[in-house]
Amino acid sequence: MGRILQAVRDYLADEFGAEGLEPDEGTIAFRFSDDDTDAEWGCLAVAIEEADQVMFYSVRLTPVPVEQREAVMHFLTRANYGMHVGNFEIDLDDGEVRFKTSMDVEDTEITATMCRNLVEVNLAVMGRYIEGLAAVADDGRDVVEVLAAIEDDDDDDDDES
Repeated sequence: MGRILQAVRDYLADEFGAEGLEPDEGTIAFRFSDDDTDAEWGCLAVAIEEADQVMFYSVRLTPVPVEQREAVMHFLTRANYGMHVGNFEIDLDDGEVRFKTSMDVEDTEITATMCRNLVEVNLAVMGRYIEGLAAVADDGRDVVEVLAAIEDDDDDDDDES
C-alpha cells in the first residue's frame, strides 16, 4: 500500500473503525450512515500514488432515473456554484451521483488534519444535500424550491449560533 492510501486508511480506521477498510487496487470503499439525516451512501477513497493525488467520494447508492437526470444535473450545477471545496458530479450515462473532494500531496507529509479535511468536508456537504437530491431525483420536486429550502435551513442554523 502506498503512502497516500496508508495515511487515509489510518485516519479512517481511527475515526470509523478498521472493519471493511482494507484497500483494493488503490481504493478504499465503505458505506457511511449519516446520523443527522438517517441517509446512507457509499464512500470511496482513491489514491493515485504516482501523481501524488487523493480523492474522496461520497456516492449516492441509487442511480438517478433517466427521466430525472436533466433535473438533477440542473440541481447539481446550482449546488456547485460558489462551493469553496469539492464538487458534485453526475454520470449522465448511468445516473451515478457523487461528491468529490481531492488534494495534491506532492512533497508533503500527509497529516491526520489533511485527511480529516478531505473526508469531513465531503461527508458534511453530502449530508447537507442528500435529501434535496433525493427530492429531485426520486420525487420530481422543483430544483429551485428544493435548493431554496436547503439554503433557508442553513440561514436558520446561522441564526442559532
